[in-house]
Amino acid sequence: MVKKVRIIILGVIIFFVSGCTKTTYKETFIISNTFLEIQSTSKEAIDLVYQEISYLDKKFNFYNPDSEISKLNNTYNFSFGVSDQMLEILKLAKKINIETEGAFDVSYGALYSFWKELIKKDTTQLPDEEMIKRLKDLGGMQNIVIDEDKRLVTIKKEGLKIDLSGIAIGYMVDKAVKKLKEKGINSALINFGGDIYCLGKNNNMAWRIGIKNPKNDSIIKRVKLIDKAITTSGNYEQFFEIKGRRFSHLIDPKSGWPKISNLVSVTVIAEDCITADSLATAFFIMGLEGIKNFVLKNKNVTVFVILEENHKQKILTFNE
Repeated sequence: MVKKVRIIILGVIIFFVSGCTKTTYKETFIISNTFLEIQSTSKEAIDLVYQEISYLDKKFNFYNPDSEISKLNNTYNFSFGVSDQMLEILKLAKKINIETEGAFDVSYGALYSFWKELIKKDTTQLPDEEMIKRLKDLGGMQNIVIDEDKRLVTIKKEGLKIDLSGIAIGYMVDKAVKKLKEKGINSALINFGGDIYCLGKNNNMAWRIGIKNPKNDSIIKRVKLIDKAITTSGNYEQFFEIKGRRFSHLIDPKSGWPKISNLVSVTVIAEDCITADSLATAFFIMGLEGIKNFVLKNKNVTVFVILEENHKQKILTFNE
């Protein structure tokens, strides 16, 4: 997937307990340049999670020319038959787009890809506004038409590219969790690129997660999770600078430009990983007021915001 390899998890640190406990199996893999860490008292869980995520990655990988999403992206005004998983994730992406008032938008793959490549080049100047406008004109969720009954998707805008990176990892983790539950496995931790799901308990105790201070490796907040997901989005590990000005790697689909904000990181705890994954990105784009408005209407998510004011950090908590 498009997320960068992160040996240190973005925003969170996992604490493990020891003592009189069951044998714990733990393995780390790399799937499409993204770390996948699995821990469980069931050895079978390791293979189940790895196989499910590897299978789904082949569908959603934006940069794999043989993936299902790449084949869909190469169509225009053509009704493309999609898998059940592709249909489901696109429907979820549309739903989250509406809920976040456009802050989360998978239709701007061409725009996002342009910025990712530009950042890699270590550029010294920003692109001109006309270039960004042309790329922005290629997007729009209204241009992705879904026929649920016939399992068909039609891209109505030539050049539109669907980028699922802000939602696919969460979706894959949730599907892996579902596989574990179907097999009767009730204890596991899955960490895929910093998107974490804590299934059941960790040897009769809640999983303990530490939210990292962006300025160092200290813990700014500790949480205990059972059957919950947690994800962090921020600009302190992935950013670029031009003429002394820092720009986030997170692109605002409404403006077409990197989001500039005093938010340093946003951590979301939710019932499932797809919600935590997509909202962590969207909240950073929405800003503090947007977050406040959202959490007032949605009490089922807990949000921790770290912001910087006058060179000092402050943590705000919603729905804890």
